[in-house]
Amino acid sequence: MRRLLALRREGKLTTGQVRSAADVLGVRERAVWRWLAAAERDEAVARAPGERGAYHGRFTVTDEVRALLALWKGNVAAVHRELIARAARGEGQPPPSIPTLHRAIRRDLTPGERAGLAGGERAARRHDVFLARPRGWRNQAWETDHMQAPVLAWELA
Repeated sequence: MRRLLALRREGKLTTGQVRSAADVLGVRERAVWRWLAAAERDEAVARAPGERGAYHGRFTVTDEVRALLALWKGNVAAVHRELIARAARGEGQPPPSIPTLHRAIRRDLTPGERAGLAGGERAARRHDVFLARPRGWRNQAWETDHMQAPVLAWELA
């Protein structure tokens, strides 16, 4: 990406070079052009093309929001009302809109965390993969609680 960016700045970048890069990367040509435009605005984007650039205005789920979600059992509207009440009392910044809060929760919390907040530990365990195995016939797989440990033996001559 840096080489393409340097060629673009020198005015030597051709469409064929962009097509070749797109073929190598497995993306469309338009995506490479967008990545180049983004890399011109922010040099850090050139290091990881295709990833989202840093946007400092994005709302993220904080520890306070996590605690409120736990208190209100995953009810986002109740969390929003609580954040509005706290802001009215002067205890923090005004909260984002409900759709923004929903997006941040979907983006920052795993499905298991969201289910656990709404339905408790049992609901969160439905999203775990630990000890999950497709059903099979009897004695198809055996499990033990044994552990293999290396043993050092000395031979006495």
